[in-house]
This record gives sequence, C-alpha cells and structure tokens, in this order.
Amino acid sequence: MQNEVQELLGSRMTALAGLSLPQPTAPTWTLATVGVDPAHQGRGLGTAVASAGLARIDRELGAVVLETSDERNVRLYGRLGFLVTDTTMIPEGPTVYSMSRAPQKQLNHP
Repeated sequence: MQNEVQELLGSRMTALAGLSLPQPTAPTWTLATVGVDPAHQGRGLGTAVASAGLARIDRELGAVVLETSDERNVRLYGRLGFLVTDTTMIPEGPTVYSMSRAPQKQLNHP
C-alpha cells in the first residue's frame, strides 16, 4: 500500500514528507487517499467510494478531515460537504488544502 501511495504522489512525495500541516483540534476521522484510474475518471467512482465511507462515519456522527494538493479535489470534496480550513504553500511544490467536514446527522427514513 505504501508503494501505491508513493506512486500516486509522484514528485510531490519528497515535498510532502517533511511538511507540518495544521492538525485538527477535536477527534476526527481522516480520509487518506482516494484514487481512480485515469481511464475511469469522470464517472463518479471516486465520489461513490468516498460517499460510502462518509455514510458510515455519519452514522457515528463523526467529523472528517483530509488534505489534497489537487484543486479539482477541492471541488469534489466540497460537493461532499468539506470546507477548506487552511492552505499551506510548499516552497517549489504544490499548495496543500486542509479540509474538514462536520458531523452530518442522518435522517431516519421509515
């Protein structure tokens, strides 16, 4: 798994390795890495996977945090209820967006 994450991060791995990002102040879940093969992107697969995990967390009324350095992901996660809480500029590297999602109360349907 670690090799797959390194492959996904590519040249950003070195820049991100020693980086100190803002930490949540309360207990949270962390959404780590969600990736879709480029040949299958744009079909809602990443949203479906993330939504399934978030539904489980919602049942426990949990908060969720994540970091992304891809602006397209900021829009994707925004549609899932995440807000940008901090932005970290990496010298000669990407901008990292720290995002959080407050606990979501589920409606009970009969």
